[in-house]
Amino acid sequence: MKTVIYLDVLLLVNFLVAYLLLRAVGFLCGAPPGFLRTCAGAVPAALSTLILLAPPMPAAACILYQAVSAAGICRAAFPFRGWRGFARQTVWYFLLNMGLAGAVLLALSRDLPLGVQTNNLAVYWAVSPTLLVGSAAGVYFVLRLVLALFGAPKDTENWQLRLSLNGANAPPLNALLDTGFLLRDPLSGQSPILVSYNSLRGTLPPAISGFLERYFAGACPEFPPGIPVRLIPCKTAGGMRTLPAVGGFFARLSCPGNPRQAERVLVVFTDQTLADGSVQALFGKEFYHTTRPLREPATSAGRERSAVE
Repeated sequence: MKTVIYLDVLLLVNFLVAYLLLRAVGFLCGAPPGFLRTCAGAVPAALSTLILLAPPMPAAACILYQAVSAAGICRAAFPFRGWRGFARQTVWYFLLNMGLAGAVLLALSRDLPLGVQTNNLAVYWAVSPTLLVGSAAGVYFVLRLVLALFGAPKDTENWQLRLSLNGANAPPLNALLDTGFLLRDPLSGQSPILVSYNSLRGTLPPAISGFLERYFAGACPEFPPGIPVRLIPCKTAGGMRTLPAVGGFFARLSCPGNPRQAERVLVVFTDQTLADGSVQALFGKEFYHTTRPLREPATSAGRERSAVE
């Protein structure tokens, strides 16, 4: 028996389901989109279900279609703030979408009722839209319950970093306190700061700048005399690399109401972009605990009292 598919029901139900899934993805990623942006993402999500009417495709092609659709849907629903966040949103939507479809198929696998049709990883079930929307709403509220119990993802903690070495002051950098930053100097065990060299090009002492320029150009330059330079193995997205590190920096971290400083800081330089270019430096909790609060200057009252005395 052939199943009659009502396009208005198919599109409307999947629009509502996609709306709830996108809201869930927003809460999981700590950046829920507004109503209009969520609707803008739900429209292509509903249209993507028309693949149900296409001729059957290989499983690999179906998965690729669902992944590409998830990317387009998330691009329409969420403001673009870097490739890492975009990839996280896409993966979450893909997993939730496929998980919801898999849950329906699992429930129906033993005794498929009349009116169920599957094709190209899309499912159509001639049942009340209230039931399907209720299923998606159930997933949404379960995720909200998890967030209520365990807390929502914390916002990233951004700092302003100022480095200086031998009287040369570098321009201020946007630095991110990354709790997953585990880089260490294998010799001293010191926790360093990772800095994008492109953001400091031309501001470091000439001996260090020349060494870094030649190193990142692929040469094997000699270490500049009198400067503590070493090479540190570092695991990056592209694999293991050996990055140059320079010691002896003075670092000042600034965050509203919490200025801190550290001396004899080891700075590891990379020629890659950090966090999609939104920050120029990374440091971890271990380095943060080695810093100390910056002493505030004497108050004006104290200065006046000293002047009178």
